[in-house]
Amino acid sequence: MARIFLLLAIVLGILWWLRDRAGTRQTAEKQEPPPRRTGAGDENIEPMVQCAHCGVHLPRGDAIAWHGLHYCRRSHLPDMPGEGDHGTRS
Repeated sequence: MARIFLLLAIVLGILWWLRDRAGTRQTAEKQEPPPRRTGAGDENIEPMVQCAHCGVHLPRGDAIAWHGLHYCRRSHLPDMPGEGDHGTRS
């Protein structure tokens, strides 16, 4: 009979410990909300542009601007100035 009470006490102790541990974790999550990104006042955000040849989006600082259009690499620039397929895929 004593073994049953000892086993019951051990099981209840483990359950109590797990419940306390879960409650502590939830309390910590409530106290520290995740950082919010509002976009206002963030100077590190660059506008995205689309490559006129393949359609890939990339930051404006990484793009090659040519005749008012943006390209992701030099090989996507049209072959002849004034000619080429601006915005169409080949």
